[in-house]
Amino acid sequence: MKKVLKTTSLFLFLSIGILIFTGIYFDIQREKLETKYATGASQFLDLPDGARIHFRDEGKTDKPAIVLLHGFNGSLLNFERLVPLLANNFRLVSLDLPGFGLTGATPNADYTTKNYMDTVTSITNYLGINKFSIAGNSMGGGVAWRYAIEYPSKVEGLILLASSGVMTKADRDRFEKRKDNSPIVWRLMGSSVIKKILMYYTPRFFATQGLKASVFNQELATKEYARQFHDLTLLEGSRKAILSMGFGSRDRMYGPEIFKKIIAPTLVIHGKEDNIIGVESSESFKKNIKHVEVKVYLDTGHLPMYEDPKRTANDIIKFLNIELNNSRSNE
Repeated sequence: MKKVLKTTSLFLFLSIGILIFTGIYFDIQREKLETKYATGASQFLDLPDGARIHFRDEGKTDKPAIVLLHGFNGSLLNFERLVPLLANNFRLVSLDLPGFGLTGATPNADYTTKNYMDTVTSITNYLGINKFSIAGNSMGGGVAWRYAIEYPSKVEGLILLASSGVMTKADRDRFEKRKDNSPIVWRLMGSSVIKKILMYYTPRFFATQGLKASVFNQELATKEYARQFHDLTLLEGSRKAILSMGFGSRDRMYGPEIFKKIIAPTLVIHGKEDNIIGVESSESFKKNIKHVEVKVYLDTGHLPMYEDPKRTANDIIKFLNIELNNSRSNE
């Protein structure tokens, strides 16, 4: 009996040791990741505050522009399946927000919504784009609708893809009920002690599980796509930047009535099977934005532009063609 216990204990000890050892990763140098992921139309813009913003300017420069904003722990690569489907109709500017992607950590460590909006302005000013539509997924949607409120004269159209909004009590209750379906690492980030561990312990299965939680069709949670998320998280300084960010602080500042300030024509796209931000949250946009169209996709999770890029592109093209033609004919 003692021999069995010793053998079992040794096995458990070795298993835990292997699990810990295989989950420890050191930062990856910027040059290595830029070589791998800064491909095609990738460019970098150095800002006065020392930030180096990774962006892509694709499509037709003589067509209406759309700025694309990714979600938390995402990157502009999240739009790679969507961009080619829109490229004949629009100029498409995608960027990695500070703290994420190949932009990564910034000298001022400012990862606020306000700074994200300023980054959008810096990129569009640099490219000479005065008016544009703005599209955002998840956290990026929260940046997008706030930008539309702050700069109504610049924003021609607003596209919210499984967007964050503001949480009512009912929303919070629903969030608590589905929290077990959210990415494991997001739940762990609630502990200050575990945050310190996550600075070094960042196993790839965190990225794999997070991706599986985000999409409805599990075949889309590929090893290659999960590796992309994992690699970019390991960019030198990025883990510290990401772990410094808080959840929920942005949405507590407002109630749903804030959406009444949005005057841009708005297209809301949400997956019915979204485990991260429930489709019910889109009701707040529907009830409060004056000019809004809501599309709910069946068999789709939190990344509609990745899970169903053709339908997403078709809906965007149809919506903006009508709205932009109407607005320009009224000028």
